[in-house]
Amino acid sequence: MFRKTLGNYGELLARNILEEQGYQIIETHFQTRYGEIDLIAEHQGELVFIEVKTRVVTTFGSGLEAITRRKKRSLIRTALCYLQSKNYRDYPCRFDILALTLNQQGEHLRHELITNAFGVEGGNYY
Repeated sequence: MFRKTLGNYGELLARNILEEQGYQIIETHFQTRYGEIDLIAEHQGELVFIEVKTRVVTTFGSGLEAITRRKKRSLIRTALCYLQSKNYRDYPCRFDILALTLNQQGEHLRHELITNAFGVEGGNYY
């Protein structure tokens, strides 16, 4: 599969998986100059920013390994822009990561959902 097609297919699978677990998807592909957040949802009274990583088998490492310090910083900056644009104040938030593994035919083999995968520890994100 081509990279963009794989990503779109993974996000469709991710939506189904998350909705089965009680997540309410409220936005997809939120973009700013800092980056993009794949899915934004509400779950158990929290606003959740979700990064979806889809891999065909694990030849190049797992999807979780692709979440670098730089990627986290981009996600945090983008989430801050989202919160500001929607005028959210004092609303509990978290970052989740959903890593999907597919076989060569594109069939879902397994997934791993990491809730509250990382936090926003002090620092200047702008």
